[in-house]
Amino acid sequence: MDTSFPVRPSSLVTHFPRAISKPRLTACERQRRMAGLALALVTVVLAMPHIAGAVSPYARTREYKLENVKTHLSFDLGAHGVNGEVTHTLSVLQEGITSLSFDSSALVIDSVTLDGKPVTPKVTEDQVSVPLPRAAHAGEKHVVDIHYHGQPKKGLYFILPDANYPNQPQEIWSQGEDEDTHFYIPIYDYPNNRTSSEMILTVPAEWVTVSNGKLVGVKTEADGSKTWDWMQSEPIATYLISVVAGQFDEKKGDWTGMPLQYLVPRGQSADFDSTFARTPDMLTAFSDRLGVRYPWAKYAQSAVDDFVVGGMENASATTLTTRGLVNPAFVGDTPEGSDGLISHEMAHQWFGDLVTCKGWADLWLNEGFATYFEHYWNESHYGKDAVEYEYWRDSRDWMRQERLFSTPIVNYDLTDSLSSAGNIYNKGSWVLRMLREKLGDEPFFRSLHVYLETNRYKNVATADLVKAIEDSSGQGVDEFFHEWVFGAGAPKFQITEQYDDAAHQLKLEILQTQEVKGHVGLFHVPVEIEVTTASGAKSFPVNLSKADENFTFPVDGAPLMVLFDKGNKILKSVDWDKSADEWMYQLAHATSVSDRADAATALGDFKDNPAVVKALAEVAKSDPFWGVRVEAIQSLGRIREKAAQYGVMASLATKQAWVRQAAIEQLGHFPGNPKIAPLFPAFAANDKSWHVRAAALAAMAEMKVPGTFDALQDALNSQSPDDIMRNAALRAYGPLGDEKATPILLTWAAPGKPIPARAAAISSLGQLDRNNKDITKTLIGYLDEQHVDVQRATLQALVARGDQDAVPPLEALQKSPSLSIGMRPFIGRMVQQLKSGAPTPTVTNMVSGAGSAGAGGSPAAGDGARNASNEKLMKAIEALHQQMTELNDRMKKLEPTAPRPN
Repeated sequence: MDTSFPVRPSSLVTHFPRAISKPRLTACERQRRMAGLALALVTVVLAMPHIAGAVSPYARTREYKLENVKTHLSFDLGAHGVNGEVTHTLSVLQEGITSLSFDSSALVIDSVTLDGKPVTPKVTEDQVSVPLPRAAHAGEKHVVDIHYHGQPKKGLYFILPDANYPNQPQEIWSQGEDEDTHFYIPIYDYPNNRTSSEMILTVPAEWVTVSNGKLVGVKTEADGSKTWDWMQSEPIATYLISVVAGQFDEKKGDWTGMPLQYLVPRGQSADFDSTFARTPDMLTAFSDRLGVRYPWAKYAQSAVDDFVVGGMENASATTLTTRGLVNPAFVGDTPEGSDGLISHEMAHQWFGDLVTCKGWADLWLNEGFATYFEHYWNESHYGKDAVEYEYWRDSRDWMRQERLFSTPIVNYDLTDSLSSAGNIYNKGSWVLRMLREKLGDEPFFRSLHVYLETNRYKNVATADLVKAIEDSSGQGVDEFFHEWVFGAGAPKFQITEQYDDAAHQLKLEILQTQEVKGHVGLFHVPVEIEVTTASGAKSFPVNLSKADENFTFPVDGAPLMVLFDKGNKILKSVDWDKSADEWMYQLAHATSVSDRADAATALGDFKDNPAVVKALAEVAKSDPFWGVRVEAIQSLGRIREKAAQYGVMASLATKQAWVRQAAIEQLGHFPGNPKIAPLFPAFAANDKSWHVRAAALAAMAEMKVPGTFDALQDALNSQSPDDIMRNAALRAYGPLGDEKATPILLTWAAPGKPIPARAAAISSLGQLDRNNKDITKTLIGYLDEQHVDVQRATLQALVARGDQDAVPPLEALQKSPSLSIGMRPFIGRMVQQLKSGAPTPTVTNMVSGAGSAGAGGSPAAGDGARNASNEKLMKAIEALHQQMTELNDRMKKLEPTAPRPN
């Protein structure tokens, strides 16, 4: 599952998580929204106390083994209701049990039969218990048939037209993770009971449906409706059971003889190719590298409106948010399109579906692997530099997540399956990267092959992975897993360097400074140290395992560059007091993207140094990899001097739209410059990239360029693909700070306006006229809407306003049984912030440091300025741009597709 709540690249809103029915988002706009929305979903969920209904980290004890679940559903659209019949075929595991229990919430049980005979079940708030005629013997089989109806509170969602949105396509879709399948099917609802399944769906004749497995028939009923029959022959976990039905455009394809299917809401068929074109190549890449062919009968990808997460890996039938669809008009604006989301959910078809964690404590076996293969796709398709840059950003972001540091990846102290999302996604992927480095390429992938084949259609724990690695490679990995998976944290190195000219020796003192406490210990890691002198570079491998270690290296002259962990192969932080000259040399000469990016970022801390500005400006124009150019641009933005501003301007000539966009964003952080101001309207009106145009509007508002209000009015009334400019204007009114915009925003926030526009307007309302109680009251009224993006934007805006009147309705909402995954801790944090009376940063300063293509941006001028009292909050927010899913945010990957040049 991708929990980043991604937004379509042209909407103005973003995970955690992570808006609207049909939004697409510019990177700039995406960051401004998601910095606020993702705060709780990424950094805050970890602080939440135990909550009622929290999932168990421990695999359940099973009374029986499900063998098949056959479900027939029809729907009452007017009541948002479901009529169902489910038939469970099962075999008893425990001797002497006297009943068979099924999870069930808010469903009315109409009748039950046991082996064809009527029985009277015991029905409680969350369970249906079917009595047996006598104490059972292990191994005996039973068939339980349950007829029921109800109005699911979650698990099954109805996205339907109403008075405000009469053109909304009719859609019904399911979302089973964590344990929400039992809200629409009475069923065993925990990952450790795999079953084959059949899903029969009776729907209006013009509808299309998708479920798990193979379509075995479509029958026309007497009333004109149609009944679709989907058969999933191989056993899957019950949370992976899927329902998608509604008014969709469909496209079919083929991969080596296997059916491919793509669904988008009616009217959006233009997005098929620009979003999904690389699906066959991904299937080939993963199948070939793992030596395990894609394991299911078909692969369907269905994009649905208002999806509560970024994507869900239902077996053979992934469900995705429409926010990840790529408008053809935006192809070429960003490096990878939606490849991150698509590859992540596809990788789950092996890791999570073919083999499934037996309990939520081992969820990293699903999510860490999916994130790893998301990166693997980047490596195989876009190249080594691209994936190295991704890991560099992930490392920096994770190391800033202080709440994650003391928690192991395998965590038995959790409140829901994502209570340590940053660990199971990004750190999990990093651990696999380091494991590949430790084992070597062929032993690593051979181990994964053995792991998958040995555990095919089974539930697994981390010990099963360890056994597969040791059996297939012969290498012991107990210490590695003890430190990185069952232990917590990562090494924090402090390095002191001393060169002895007389002895021709370089001395390094290397400290591990992380606090050794609880699950955090010292790390035993191999590190490559490269020393460059006038005669060339020489590598020195060392093994670190102690708190304080000293090393002496023979050199033939004064070091020009010393690299610790060349190429960033260890998850870590490094405190190293290098001079500006050393960093500039590293920026110009290091061969690794991560080492150059380190230098580019570090140089942003040097003020009043013309040589630094010159070096960064040169790299911003000419580095062979775009990510290093972006980091140099962001450092120039942090320096904030006039010469730095002109250095950023020089990078505007690049052909890569996403680099141009980063430059525009950074220019918005500088104080007003009459020579620069005219650039923004020109870019907003004429740039070839719509994302750059939208970023220019945001920069004008941030810099308070004269005439911005009128320019936003013009954009508001303009025509653009997916209304990207209108939504950009609505988003920019907040940072502009002109309260004349308040009535405009109230108009566009109202029901009936397009959902992306509403979310953008609501976000800006969080920053204007904060003492106006009527605005707070209006926003509170939006909390009950079904549109997830309106709801999340409203939560963020209420907190930004700091109005205590919002606390009671938020507390009431937090108790709602219908909250989808991730929302309860999100709301809890919102309430916590409001009650604390802590400063509520604007959207502008919330996004400080969350650059479109990398971390470490600068604080903005004026309203965006960072202040000391809010420094801790700002540090948390700075870590969000990559953590979006993660819980991860993966937002950078949910934009139009273009080959990624170096």
